[in-house]
Amino acid sequence: MNIKFFSIGAVMAMAGCTSQAEKKLPNIIIILADDMGYGDISALNENSRIQTPHLDVMARDGLVFTDAHTSSSVSTPSRYGLLTGRYSFRTWLKQGVLQGYTTAPGVLEGGLCLDATPLIDASRPTIGTMLSAQGYHTACIGKWHLGWDWAYKPDSKDVDFTKPIGGGPTTRGFDYFFGIVASLDMPPYVYVENDMPTAVPDRWFPGGKDHLMCREGEQAPDFDFDDVLPNFIRHSEKFIYEHQNSSKPFFLYLPLNSPHTPILPTEEFKGASGLNPYGDFVVMTDHMVGRIVKAVKESGQWENTIIIFTSDNGCSPGFVDWNYLTSRGHNPSYIFRGAKRDIWDGGHRVPFIVTWGDRYKGKREEGIVCLTDFYATFAQMTGYKIADNEAEDSYSFLSALTGKGRPKRTDVVHQSSEGFLALREGDWKMNFCAGSGGPPRQAGAKAAKGQPDYQLYNMKDDPSETNNLYEANPEMARRLASKMVKYIEEGRSTPGKPQANDTERWNQLESIYKLAGK
Repeated sequence: MNIKFFSIGAVMAMAGCTSQAEKKLPNIIIILADDMGYGDISALNENSRIQTPHLDVMARDGLVFTDAHTSSSVSTPSRYGLLTGRYSFRTWLKQGVLQGYTTAPGVLEGGLCLDATPLIDASRPTIGTMLSAQGYHTACIGKWHLGWDWAYKPDSKDVDFTKPIGGGPTTRGFDYFFGIVASLDMPPYVYVENDMPTAVPDRWFPGGKDHLMCREGEQAPDFDFDDVLPNFIRHSEKFIYEHQNSSKPFFLYLPLNSPHTPILPTEEFKGASGLNPYGDFVVMTDHMVGRIVKAVKESGQWENTIIIFTSDNGCSPGFVDWNYLTSRGHNPSYIFRGAKRDIWDGGHRVPFIVTWGDRYKGKREEGIVCLTDFYATFAQMTGYKIADNEAEDSYSFLSALTGKGRPKRTDVVHQSSEGFLALREGDWKMNFCAGSGGPPRQAGAKAAKGQPDYQLYNMKDDPSETNNLYEANPEMARRLASKMVKYIEEGRSTPGKPQANDTERWNQLESIYKLAGK
């Protein structure tokens, strides 16, 4: 790994931070909501029926990126991109998400890949390993959902919860981990701290009961579904206070379990939105973000801490009573078409709010950014030189954070839950599929009869993706297809030496190659 160190003074000067109060590199906190739509934050949606006062304050006083995207419209591949700076379609996971147990690799069932094998290869650097190399204390608290290796009993399919896990967060760049293996609706229902389960399951959760829309599975005695989100916040607050007098900066990656199913607002928040339980859970999530901000301020670290709030993908339409919400005037996707799992922007355009002390005073940035860009941004900020074989799809937006310029990214690749791709370049977006790219059960998965096999939209004129310009602009469509082929075959979308994808050409690429004439 090629690492280059700079003096703290040089780094802070590069980052635009030269005051006496800012002699050390800033702390970094990334709060990642689970399935929260762009339109669920009242500061971003003038018609929102859900009020999010804490996030609104962050948006009012901070920096809002209005054209931010995840690398995928579902959880596992989106998180892979965030941590590695690499598009997840390059991995062996071509569609769906991982689950909680390791069973049958590559088998899909209900949108899940029936495998929990670690998606991040042991040799691949993450933001955690990069920032550790730059002197940061790193922690992950929350939902991992990138797979790890459970210990199994001899000649058995049963997990041995008295043994440590392998391939988990502490082997992927994090000094400390507390959390769960996957989504809160996926067993086993146990906490893991560092690499050890905190308790051995002693009961069987039957699944699908009342508001607990979870799969059946093993449950540990210290695992209370309703307390998972508050528990993550308590651990995070403890971590923040423990580092208030540290000479080392910290990086806290806080992937929440909310407002994903099971939708579990605690008693304090039931009815708080005036809409339904999903709205209440969003309000509760907003409150928990406020607690993190409060901890940073009370610990005296506000001016030297970057806090980023975003989401792993759009809102999931299946369990939030979408029709009820929209009938009451609340659209979780705001003006954007689609939702979680879709190739349309409602699937992957996400809220992205940044605070760094009081320096922003309320700013908006309209340039394109992707969650893969965290890697290059923090590498530039800390003076880390990225090697050819890491962060192949990461562009720095440090210039936007420091007020010195715009984000460097000019295009971005999107991926749907079924593995279909899209390429956005400036105002133009080319969807290499006919419908949403989502599962058959989701509305809009298939295009109406007689519609073209591809979709081309001008996102400046038509951000809701309603007017398909593909047939009127065949040259543009072919050019974007050829560019997408280049990004696929070179194993990267950033300048640098070509790299290999983890697998060769796969089924979802056929439509792209056909359009490009390859």
